[in-house]
Amino acid sequence: MRRVAIVPFGIALVAAIGALFAWRIYFPIESQRYDATKRVLQTRSEIRLVYTVTREKGPIGREQLTFRNVDGKASVAYEGTNRAGTTIARFNAPVAGFDIAALFGQVVQDGIWELESKPPRGDTTTAYAVSVYQLTDNQSGSHAFSFTDPHYWETTGGRQYILHLDKNKPVPDLVKLQSKSMVEPRYKKLVADFESFNVPGFRATLAAARAKLRSA
Repeated sequence: MRRVAIVPFGIALVAAIGALFAWRIYFPIESQRYDATKRVLQTRSEIRLVYTVTREKGPIGREQLTFRNVDGKASVAYEGTNRAGTTIARFNAPVAGFDIAALFGQVVQDGIWELESKPPRGDTTTAYAVSVYQLTDNQSGSHAFSFTDPHYWETTGGRQYILHLDKNKPVPDLVKLQSKSMVEPRYKKLVADFESFNVPGFRATLAAARAKLRSA
């Protein structure tokens, strides 16, 4: 009888020891996996692109498009003002799929983080302003700039002259004056990126908003 009672006790003891070892081996792994999952759920991500066009001529004075993707939820918002500033047209539409993420990838490729503000040149009756904001892995960055006449910067741009001043030669040698071209086609590419954005229903809604401003 005594021997029979010892056998179940030994099995239970071995099982308990095995469970303890398994817990010591797998608990840290599962704990790390849980913490990683929790961090992913708590990590926010956001993309925001703002494209603004201001005109000195025509019935529409100002238009602004705002593209957002916040934690995977994408939308595009429009706000326009007529020339007199008396009528405002607005809409905010959800965007399914990856169209805004694709737009973000395209404008990054076309230099949205590198381009800088330019002085008014060429046709100055239309001015463009662009801004970008990105939040990922709890780190964020933003950039903004403005320019006029992207065709001018694509084809002409002017030149920048560089003077090298030497304390031993107070008068610069103008014969050796260096210059570099200021032509920059990426401004026009960015305008095309924003202007060509199209998702189902967007163009019709935009046309209706513009028609409202033109008829005001």
